[in-house]
Amino acid sequence: MIEPICNLFAALFLSSIGMLIHVHFLWNHVDILVASVILVIVIKTIIIASVVKGFGYNNKTSVLVGMSMAQIGEFAFVLLSRASNLHLVEGKLYLLLLGTTALSL
Repeated sequence: MIEPICNLFAALFLSSIGMLIHVHFLWNHVDILVASVILVIVIKTIIIASVVKGFGYNNKTSVLVGMSMAQIGEFAFVLLSRASNLHLVEGKLYLLLLGTTALSL
């Protein structure tokens, strides 16, 4: 009963994010975009796997948990929007961070 409403909100969220992304700008900076996504995934995987390993799990479980949680969450869009409104993040950096977040999802 609630699933169609969830799907509606997910579609609305993704389409609103799609309207923020400037494809031409990201295509011109695809090398930086891909490098930043890889960097985020590698660093987050290492940090999360280390924490899981610290709790006594084996290496396989630690790496699997690290890789499954390595993407940037949807809340980053809210933080980026707020940072942009407060002029903490300007123009090109905002677009690159937005693209990195969207691509890592």
